Amino acid sequence: MIKYAVVIVLLVFMAGCGSFPSTAGMDREQIIELADLNYQQGKWTSASFLYTELMFRYPGDMETDLFLYRSGMADRKQKLWADAEFYFYRVVNEFPRGVWADDAQFALAETMWMQRRDYRRDQTQVIRAREEIVRFLDIYPASQLLQPADELFIQINDHLALRALFIGKFYIRRHDTDAALLYLRDAMDSYGETSCRGAVLIAMGDLYRSIDNRYSAQTYYNRAMETCDLTPDEEEEAVRGLREVQ
Repeated sequence: MIKYAVVIVLLVFMAGCGSFPSTAGMDREQIIELADLNYQQGKWTSASFLYTELMFRYPGDMETDLFLYRSGMADRKQKLWADAEFYFYRVVNEFPRGVWADDAQFALAETMWMQRRDYRRDQTQVIRAREEIVRFLDIYPASQLLQPADELFIQINDHLALRALFIGKFYIRRHDTDAALLYLRDAMDSYGETSCRGAVLIAMGDLYRSIDNRYSAQTYYNRAMETCDLTPDEEEEAVRGLREVQ
């Protein structure tokens, strides 16, 4: 309720200052047309203002889910992440059977992914994005957004696997075998076929070589070379590892 009260005050203030399109004397259809025009033209601040005004003028409107969705997209374009997520959550929670529910669920995951940080830093938003895209794939298996959702899922898994690999190699250097094995197995087993799978297998070989388990080390180096498309540097690393355990 506080959020709505603040929005109402802002709407009145900004409309009075002339910073946004005036809707004085306009009916519902005219405001929708103006909002849609601003949205299509990429005037995100004005579009967000107009859709928000529609929701306050016409509470319970049959197109409220569309107004919410487009408000979220307009706010996302302005990098108002929290506001965008708020609107997308409203669509999926209040209109789970609506025509915009799958769009909002996908946009929610995508918005969190857009806030990702380098894989060596905090990954809270990426983990949240993964949870939301898994929810999308579970709830909307027939959505027209299935292909981009699958692609986003692969990107997220790749990112998290790289982080697990990074941490695993960190623990190898610290000679903490248990911790290294935990993270490397997470990178190998939790995220499907990722672009760093070869590097993970080589790191597993390095780990077993560091504790003088030559058989296991050789097995992982060979798996990397036989089953993965390695970069020249990775291939050289695997060959060197094999040479040292033979």
